[in-house]
Amino acid sequence: DVVLVQSDISDRCMVSVGILTGNHFPRVGGMEFATHFLAEQLNKLPGVNVGVACSTMPEIPSGFKYPYPCYRARSLSYATPWLYKMNVRKMIREQEVNILHGPMLHGGGYDALVLGRKFRLPVVAQSHGSDVQVVDEIGYGAWLYPDMQKKILKVIKEADRIIAVSSINKQNIIDLGAQPDKVTVIHNGIQYSKIQEIPFVNLRSKYGLSDDDFLLITVGRNSPVKRMQLLFEALQMLKEFNKIKCICVGPLKDLKDLVKTFGIERQVVLTGPVPENLKDSIFPPYPELINLYRSSDLYITTSYVESFGMAALDALASGIPVLIGSRHGVRDVIRENQTGWVMDRETPEELAEMIIQLYHDREKLKSSATVIKDSVSWLTWEYVAGEMVKIYKDILE
Repeated sequence: DVVLVQSDISDRCMVSVGILTGNHFPRVGGMEFATHFLAEQLNKLPGVNVGVACSTMPEIPSGFKYPYPCYRARSLSYATPWLYKMNVRKMIREQEVNILHGPMLHGGGYDALVLGRKFRLPVVAQSHGSDVQVVDEIGYGAWLYPDMQKKILKVIKEADRIIAVSSINKQNIIDLGAQPDKVTVIHNGIQYSKIQEIPFVNLRSKYGLSDDDFLLITVGRNSPVKRMQLLFEALQMLKEFNKIKCICVGPLKDLKDLVKTFGIERQVVLTGPVPENLKDSIFPPYPELINLYRSSDLYITTSYVESFGMAALDALASGIPVLIGSRHGVRDVIRENQTGWVMDRETPEELAEMIIQLYHDREKLKSSATVIKDSVSWLTWEYVAGEMVKIYKDILE
């Protein structure tokens, strides 16, 4: 192999970033969205070039166009991992990459570290939460698996810089042995302007809800880390408040049975995924989902932990407040008891009490929509890309 030696950044006047990832957009997920929007915005900045190398995704339409060079490996049985490595090397050569960026410490971060040492390139690894978060009671977190743990530790020790998406995420990384001055917090962004451009449609009538209902909304798949049972237990305690309703957006997996178990069929509306078919609506923000936020009074997430929940960000950008857990990174950008509320004990009783309090303040919440939107208007992907370039340049200079 020809070893590419990093040239002096002042000679090139160019930051050329190679992003290495496994899963990639248009697969749907927080990391996938973040990597895509970061690459898109980096490529718009003067003096910055970016390419993305990702693993095979046979379900993606063959004609799908990326707004940046994307090196997607072909699927060829046992040879696929080898093809991915060849693709990464091709990206490094063709894009004249001088810095590697790897999302997820045990995924793209580790791959970037291995290739970075081989090609003598500096490495930025970015955590997105599940790599360093642990919830022992449900067996959640990559850290619980010895092979992944070794990769995470190696990246923490050897990467030139580590990006955390929130202060909670940063502390998780430091707790695992990272030097504090090597970890920088750069939040994920919001498609703020595009969200504001979506015309408002009140969707309450579509789901049989009235305008005087106090409407909660939660968004996401039903997995153990989402802890939907906590929300449903709280709703069970609120049966006497017949105007408190909840929309649950996401795959219906086990939710119907769970709703029936708690006897809250009259309080909960299950929408299924929104949009229903991602093939017809690949690019977010999704108008129907944004208007579900706007049609609601309060966004709730009862997850055990979230490094920086993008659904909560979209809710804030849509003008509704959020109610989150104490281990949620979005806490960094809310104004507590104004644009967001935080559970301390995270019990059904506490959550029910908080919902009742906000139910009685519902008119005040509605009048705060503009303030809530404005509170996150600065957190655009353009801003995030600019902050990331500062890190790249600091390493390269």
